[in-house]
Amino acid sequence: MQKVMQKVRSTRTRLVRMLILPVFVVTFCMFFMIPPNLLAENFEQLPEYYSAQLAVDELASATPSGTPAREENEFKLEITGNANLLQHNSYLISRSRRVLERAFAVASGWKATRHSGSDYYVLGAGQGTFCFLDIYLDTDDGLNYINDVSYRVRYRWHSRGSMWRYMLGSNAEEDLPHRCEYQLKIYGKKWENAFNNCLETRFEFRNESFPFKADRSAPPRPWPFDQFVRPAITGRFREFFVNTTHDYAFFLQQLGLKGLVRLKPSLLVVTTRRRIHIGLKNEFGIKAAKLGLGAIENADQTILTTIDCSEVYPPEVLNVYHVSRHALAHNSLTPRLRRRLKASIVPATSFTEYEFEFERNVESALRHEIANAPDAYEKARLEQIKADYLADVGTVAKILSSSLSETGLKISPGQTSKYRKAWHALHGAR
Repeated sequence: MQKVMQKVRSTRTRLVRMLILPVFVVTFCMFFMIPPNLLAENFEQLPEYYSAQLAVDELASATPSGTPAREENEFKLEITGNANLLQHNSYLISRSRRVLERAFAVASGWKATRHSGSDYYVLGAGQGTFCFLDIYLDTDDGLNYINDVSYRVRYRWHSRGSMWRYMLGSNAEEDLPHRCEYQLKIYGKKWENAFNNCLETRFEFRNESFPFKADRSAPPRPWPFDQFVRPAITGRFREFFVNTTHDYAFFLQQLGLKGLVRLKPSLLVVTTRRRIHIGLKNEFGIKAAKLGLGAIENADQTILTTIDCSEVYPPEVLNVYHVSRHALAHNSLTPRLRRRLKASIVPATSFTEYEFEFERNVESALRHEIANAPDAYEKARLEQIKADYLADVGTVAKILSSSLSETGLKISPGQTSKYRKAWHALHGAR
């Protein structure tokens, strides 16, 4: 009888132990208002979820589709100081606009104007706010960081608020992203006096860009992460070989790499951007449109100024999107869960930059003309025009740097890319 009772008690103990773990998990999940199956799926949605392999030799030898590589020429300033002034920088961009309008109204040593017979002016359109979510891709050991390469999937919204509402489960039309593209930047030179020029390649999911321009077949928004991040790595979208992956694979070949290279999201950068477009009537913006390198309505755009306020996040923040979407599908996206997800979004650091870029459409047309110049004299003339444009970009940077210094902000020359700065914040220098 005693043996029977011991056996019963032993069986009861095993049953209790078997029940404790499920009950604990259910209770834990109920406490956080997260269903057990949702919590389990959440742990699978780490950066490895997006991990994929790039076949270097295959992609490097393929015929790519997309916008051809362009040279990006920009000056960059790093801004530190009054946090409130930097965070709410509408005053800074408005001040910059007024300063530029006064500078263009007087002779300030502008060089490119002598080639166009007209004066610089601030375009009425273009000043506004955008928010970018950049999903940077890299290997486990930071291959891109080490070689100063930025490879990212960029999403664009009209505001930071709409971006976070989308990440937290909103499907409202005004909260959906309105642009998605792949961007590759290869920095082959060091920054000198706040200036750098790099090769930039883009693959844009919009009807105005190749390869979708031919039949206006670009996929519609919102371009879900789980469908649009991996093609940037594998280099295949529909029947197309993605040009950003092609150029990246070719770069890897130059490093002596071949075979398969595995990439995944390494970090996220959320940037709130305010910008001003500077116009100058010129022949090259029109030529760019004829060559398919830009839109005719943007022919006068020659210099782009932007104030970027960026926040750096670990890649696991993508889990917020997956948890909210799963909860939404299972009718369990409660206000309490949304609040808890929102509370988990904590940046590792933030920084502010002021960038001044020679507009890439005009630059592309100029570079095309230089490459096809009929003789040495014409080539030298075109190269001087490009040098004059770049000198004017530098003058704009100096004028606005001086103006911002008057507000008490500290201005210093840019020395690195956004990706390297963000990597330092999360992983430290290697």
